[in-house]
Amino acid sequence: MIAQPRPDQEPAPQQATILEEQRRTIRELQTPVIQVWQGILALPIIGSLDTARAQDMNEALLDMIVQTSSEIVILDITGVPLIDTAIAKHLLETVAAARLLGAEALIVGMSTRTALTLVHLGLDLSGVTTRTTLAKGLELAFRRLGLEVVPRARANPDAAFADAGDI
Repeated sequence: MIAQPRPDQEPAPQQATILEEQRRTIRELQTPVIQVWQGILALPIIGSLDTARAQDMNEALLDMIVQTSSEIVILDITGVPLIDTAIAKHLLETVAAARLLGAEALIVGMSTRTALTLVHLGLDLSGVTTRTTLAKGLELAFRRLGLEVVPRARANPDAAFADAGDI
């Protein structure tokens, strides 16, 4: 049987190091900033958002904006189950901070309920660009950067396999 420290005891130095590494990993997993394209970052937000998590999220996002010189940030709130005044305030702070670094922030993942909640809260979102889905946000981001995604035209669907054999 492994002796566990009592709640009033400090963990051993090795345990403290392991605990700190675990906390750091959890923080990183809670705020994954993804570079989806050159100049475009995405921040999927899943679950509730408190002040500490919002601060970690903002720091990670702002650091990535600077590191990658990104011009567009997509905040995906599809996974946020409930939007209240505090969460809306955190999102607006993130949008404002990104703008200060020269990046445009889009909020995507708007549901009908989220839109109605934000209107009922009386928040001014007139300066915030929103889209219903991540796909629509990416489409807008590409357009803003002068990029275009077009399907490849294939006269012969088997041509791809013929090309592969030539390698």
